[in-house]
Amino acid sequence: MPFGKSKEPKAPKEKKPKPAKKPKPPQKPKPAKKPKPPKKVKPTKKPRKGAPPQGEENEEGQEGEQPQKKKPILLFILIPVVVAAVAAALVFFVIMPRFGNQDPEPTPTEEPKPPELPEELKVGEESVPGMALEADESEALAVLAKTITYTYTNLNDAGKAAETYVGQLKAADPPFSIVDEEFVRLKDAPDFTTAEGMVLLARNLPKPEPEVEATPAPTGEPKEGESAAPDSSAEPSQSPPPEESAPPVDEAPDMVLTVRITWSEGQCVVTADEAEGKVTSPRPEQQPGGQSVGIRQAENQIRSMTPAELGLPGTSMADYEVFPQDVLEMVDDTAYIRLNIYDSVAPYSFVGSYLMGVDGEHLYQVDADTGELVELEFTLHLSGPETAAPEPAAPATGAPESGAPESAKP
Repeated sequence: MPFGKSKEPKAPKEKKPKPAKKPKPPQKPKPAKKPKPPKKVKPTKKPRKGAPPQGEENEEGQEGEQPQKKKPILLFILIPVVVAAVAAALVFFVIMPRFGNQDPEPTPTEEPKPPELPEELKVGEESVPGMALEADESEALAVLAKTITYTYTNLNDAGKAAETYVGQLKAADPPFSIVDEEFVRLKDAPDFTTAEGMVLLARNLPKPEPEVEATPAPTGEPKEGESAAPDSSAEPSQSPPPEESAPPVDEAPDMVLTVRITWSEGQCVVTADEAEGKVTSPRPEQQPGGQSVGIRQAENQIRSMTPAELGLPGTSMADYEVFPQDVLEMVDDTAYIRLNIYDSVAPYSFVGSYLMGVDGEHLYQVDADTGELVELEFTLHLSGPETAAPEPAAPATGAPESGAPESAKP
């Protein structure tokens, strides 16, 4: 049952009539637009060679048409740019990674190999196994020695045969000297009467001459009767650029030729060989006054030698006269006594000049033509009274040599 009072229905509202619209006033007419000015026609460019002029077409009835626009040049600029960009990308991303990222190929290292050495050593009709080395001695070489050995058998007196052979070697040209194991000359020979013994002889070997490069002769010198150009003579000559110093050349070592003679009952063994070293004379004992060899001792030393040892003809020094000089000459910071030798048979004709070291170690023969010093082998014999050493010679003196015979002085 509904609560409250029932509502009465409302009466419908009446619509009010809309007022009539006011008529719009008439619009003012718009002014007419101004005509646009005609576009300026650009002057035509000159036609290319061989192309027909453009003005003829316009004259035929196309004057009202506008000229065609040029094709844009932008396309021709973009094409090479794009091609360059593509090429750069190809190089950067394709080619370079192939070569840049690859590791360098390792250099192959050769493993050392065992040296090639003779497999056997021939000894007469027999053979001895050769030395076999491993790869750690890959630089090893087998050099055949120059040693020569001869055995003389069926000897009645081996000691006497050895003594005879020693005499032959001492008289050879160049002569050998009896030396010790350090190649120092010995004054006394061994006793050849013993049943067994050994003696060593040696002589110095000449050094090979160094190779000298021939310098080309200067060119451009004026001939005889022609004088140099005045312009060239007036100008100061420029000094040549300094030449680069030649690299130092390793000097060849001193070598000696040795002969070792060993004798025993009925046989004698001779071994010839080369060795590094130099045959020298024994250093004499220092005598009072600090002088080892005096003028008279140097003279007696020359007189005690044979002409062959001094490089002179003849068999006896009695055919020669020795005249020592009163002044010393310095050679390699060592004082030397000059001794001039004259032929006594011919009226004192000069035959040679020699330099004897005051230390008794060296004796030189002076070449009369070149002044070159040639060392001679000798055994020092200190005999005779000692004379005080003269003073060193002054350089380049024109004084006549003292001690020479009157006929030999200028």
